[in-house]
Amino acid sequence: MFLLALDIEAAAVSPPPVAAVDELEPFLPARIGTLPRTEHGVRPASLLAYRHITDRERTPLSFGSSTGALRTGAAHPFVGSPATCLSLWEIPGHGLVLALESLSDDKSPLIDWRADPLQDRDGAGFRPAVDEFLAPFSLTSAACLNDLFPGLNRRMPAPTTYSPLSDLVVHRHRGVGDQEIVEALMVEVVSSGGDRVRELVDGRRTDSQARATAQMWGVLWNWDRVPLVERPVQPGAAVAVREDCGAVLLDLEATPVGSDYVGHGTSEMIFELLPWVAMRAHCSTDFWRVLDHLRNHDDLTGDRLVEALDDIAAMQARKMERALLRKASLHNDRFHSWTQPTQLRSLLVRRAADEIADLDAELAGAVEVIERAVLRSAELRGAHHSRLARGWSAAGGAIAVVALFAALAAVPGTSEPTLFPHWMYALTASIALTATVIVGVVLWRRQ
Repeated sequence: MFLLALDIEAAAVSPPPVAAVDELEPFLPARIGTLPRTEHGVRPASLLAYRHITDRERTPLSFGSSTGALRTGAAHPFVGSPATCLSLWEIPGHGLVLALESLSDDKSPLIDWRADPLQDRDGAGFRPAVDEFLAPFSLTSAACLNDLFPGLNRRMPAPTTYSPLSDLVVHRHRGVGDQEIVEALMVEVVSSGGDRVRELVDGRRTDSQARATAQMWGVLWNWDRVPLVERPVQPGAAVAVREDCGAVLLDLEATPVGSDYVGHGTSEMIFELLPWVAMRAHCSTDFWRVLDHLRNHDDLTGDRLVEALDDIAAMQARKMERALLRKASLHNDRFHSWTQPTQLRSLLVRRAADEIADLDAELAGAVEVIERAVLRSAELRGAHHSRLARGWSAAGGAIAVVALFAALAAVPGTSEPTLFPHWMYALTASIALTATVIVGVVLWRRQ
């Protein structure tokens, strides 16, 4: 499966939760958690749309149980025809995730150290991987969301639903050289993957094929063997995780005895990855948005400054959500004899914790620059207002002198039309009174 984060903001009001679509087993729409949710935990993904196609002309296959569990007779695998499922999920406050899933007996591996489905280089990597999932629907990565889910344009803004899928992906804040990496998670679930895990983790990386791979992708990713439980059904079995947490090979032999992909705990394990994919992707979205503000930091005034402050407020809220995600993973590293729905997610959260912390520190530095722009803007507004006040004070003083002169000149005497026989006497009296007031104010302010 390919969990692909999309650069689309989540709705202000989350859609109401829907029940699991059981007939779509073993795909994600059938794996929506049944446990009651509270506002104190990580908010789950909401299903927006799905599409499913089954190839009934091919031989049905059995999936979801390790060979060790099958030998004990305790497993209950899924039996059905090869199929493909597309589903669109909204993670409250963090945008959308597109899930591309395929159930197949194809022997060609989806995950391999020689390829990188998260990069888009010379027609290899990302686009061919997406095209392979969309081929049963006669679509490609150039399709838009409304092509994937007809009628979606009536529920979402039209410009978004008509943009090509390749334009909606989120690019990671840290690429490979000058090449961008897509924010996504590739997961392959296999029934007996011990040999595959050993090939990924311990395979030779010094031959000509390894050099060609490094030259092609700009990097030769390392893989780690990570235990899922303390006593797996196959002793020593583990999952393989790429060093950047962009791909996972989930070997069902690494699950405990009596467990299977459609059983309790394991059945929701991939579903619980959806919030993680969206939250990690929004870290990169925040990075690019703040960088765009800083590249033109001299123009951070007026509406642009207000927009930057709004982005910072939203970014801080998402930072707290990520902190909640980390807190929820604190105790899942104590390998038990059973699996938990959040076990795989917690594993990825812990492995990426340092990278996310570094990015948060970079964003905090950017926030300081924007806050200085706020102070500078306030100082400039204060200076502008001071100049206006001084100008209006001078104008007011002049008007007061003229008014005083006019008043004195118009005061009638006892036997004359006015108090002063000539206007010059009135002007002199006005200046004398004004000077007396000014001297009095200056002396008062000096005390």
